[in-house]
Amino acid sequence: MGLRRRRFIGMVAGAALAGAVPRAARAADAPRTLRVLCIRTDGIKSLLYAQKANLFARRGLSVDVVALGSSGAILPALLGGSAEIGAANLFPVFAAYARNVALRMIAPASLYTSDHADSLLLVRKDSPLQAARDLNGKTIGVDSLSDVYTIATRAWVDQGGGDGATLRPVEIPPTEQLSALDAGRVDASVFKTPYATVALESGTVRVLGKPLDAIAPRFLLSCWVATTDFIANNPQLVSGYVATMGEAARYTNAHQSETVDMMAQFTGADPALMRRAVRSTTAVSATLDELQRPLDFAYKYGLIPQRFDSSAVLAPGFPLTGTST
Repeated sequence: MGLRRRRFIGMVAGAALAGAVPRAARAADAPRTLRVLCIRTDGIKSLLYAQKANLFARRGLSVDVVALGSSGAILPALLGGSAEIGAANLFPVFAAYARNVALRMIAPASLYTSDHADSLLLVRKDSPLQAARDLNGKTIGVDSLSDVYTIATRAWVDQGGGDGATLRPVEIPPTEQLSALDAGRVDASVFKTPYATVALESGTVRVLGKPLDAIAPRFLLSCWVATTDFIANNPQLVSGYVATMGEAARYTNAHQSETVDMMAQFTGADPALMRRAVRSTTAVSATLDELQRPLDFAYKYGLIPQRFDSSAVLAPGFPLTGTST
């Protein structure tokens, strides 16, 4: 865990040095078009819907959506001035704040809820594995050796009476996870949507657990983030973006089916599969508890060097309320 922590934090600290490149700074230099960075996941459907429905234009905003191949490139790009706003997982944002990197959350994005989990730990239907403690020393397939899903799986095993440190994670592309599990090359695998749907429909696997439940049954998983300079010097642009995303989130959460074709085109996924798959829930607002729980998890498992109040990472105007739907 120590090596992963050093690499994880080091990446974000290095991004701070990249910030020496001129950033979006003075109000007079406010961009006419907001460059917004994301990766091709279902979690950004509200952004695409807002653009398609001209919700930004109604508030006098113009947005250029740029999809990157890796989420790890988003924070350095913001710090380097290549874009103004980006979608980010909470954990690297927490790590950035812990290292005094000038980034803040401006709005919530994806919300994880256990009763609507879009990531599952699956085993073969005939597997002898029945509980978390049975995974001691077992090989599991994962997207990445150091992402939050892998760390959460270790924590889930710990909480279930096993020893998560004994797991042997192996990186397997999502498209190959089912065949690896069927062939017995791994004992279990963490599937994300829509691949979890494909696997379950095959009839050859079953659900062993929901790894992200180890963090909390409900918490904010990702957010929209910007540099402190941009936030301070462009309050109207930021508030307009936040308000638009809130409006879009309310609509897409209530009309998931209407976003299928749009997201299939953007992600390259099969539209028919997306209609059957569990879709992500977009948070309109968040509670402090839904922010603090993943932060406490990050500290406990070495993703950040110290614990702090999650409210410190929020920009003024972050939609913070008593409910998140």
